[in-house]
Amino acid sequence: MAEGSGQGARGNARPKVSRPSYLGGPGSASRLSGNEPLPPEKGGTGSTAPEESSEAPKEDVELYSWRIWLLPRRPWVSALVVGVMILSLGFAYWAFPQVIFVVVVTLILLNRLAAYLFPVRYTLTEETVGYRTILAKDVRGWNRFFTYHQFPDGVLLSHDVRSIRGRLREGLFLYYNQDGSNKDEVLKIVQAKLKPPAEAGKKEGDGTQYKGGLGSALRRIRDFRKKD
Repeated sequence: MAEGSGQGARGNARPKVSRPSYLGGPGSASRLSGNEPLPPEKGGTGSTAPEESSEAPKEDVELYSWRIWLLPRRPWVSALVVGVMILSLGFAYWAFPQVIFVVVVTLILLNRLAAYLFPVRYTLTEETVGYRTILAKDVRGWNRFFTYHQFPDGVLLSHDVRSIRGRLREGLFLYYNQDGSNKDEVLKIVQAKLKPPAEAGKKEGDGTQYKGGLGSALRRIRDFRKKD
C-alpha cells in the first residue's frame, strides 16, 4: 500500500522545467551552466581594483625668505599716509554714518596698503614667489612672469609689456633689506628663474610670434598666402 501510494505520488509529480536564461536576469546563465563565480575568500582582496599610485606629489622647496617693514623707512611719508587714511575713514562715517559701512571701507584700505603698513615676509621657492602679511598675501608661480627689472631698493618681476595685456597686469616688487644685505641672494634666485629683459625680448626662430588675437590671425593668413 505504501509502495502504491509512493508510485502514485511519483506519477502525479510535475516534471521540473528550467526557465530560459534570458528570463532569469544577467546572472542566470552562469548559474545554469555551473560557471557561477565563487565569492572571494576571506582576507583576500576580492576584486582587481587598480593599485594606487605610490608616487607622492612633489613638495615645493623653500629657497630663501626674509622680512621687511616699509613703514619706518620713510617716517614723514608714512605719517602722511596714515593721516590721509584716518581722514578718509572719518569722511566716510560722516557721509554714511553706518558702522558696518566704515568697517568694510577700513578693511578695503588696509588690504590695499597692508604691504606698506605691516611687516611683510617674502618667500622664494622652487615653484612660487610672493609675500604674506596681515590681511593680504600675493603668491604666484614663477611661470606667471616674463622678466625682471633691477632697482636700487629691490627687483620688479614683470609681465610681457610688449602686449596690452602684459602692460595692464600688475607685477610683483621684491624689496631688499633696508641695508641691501640680501641683494645678492635675491638676485641670484631671480636670475635663475627668469631671463633678463634683453634676452627675454628676443624673438625666437624666424622672428615671427603668434600670441593670439585679431592681429595674430591676420599675420597667419598673410604668411600662408606668401607661402602659396
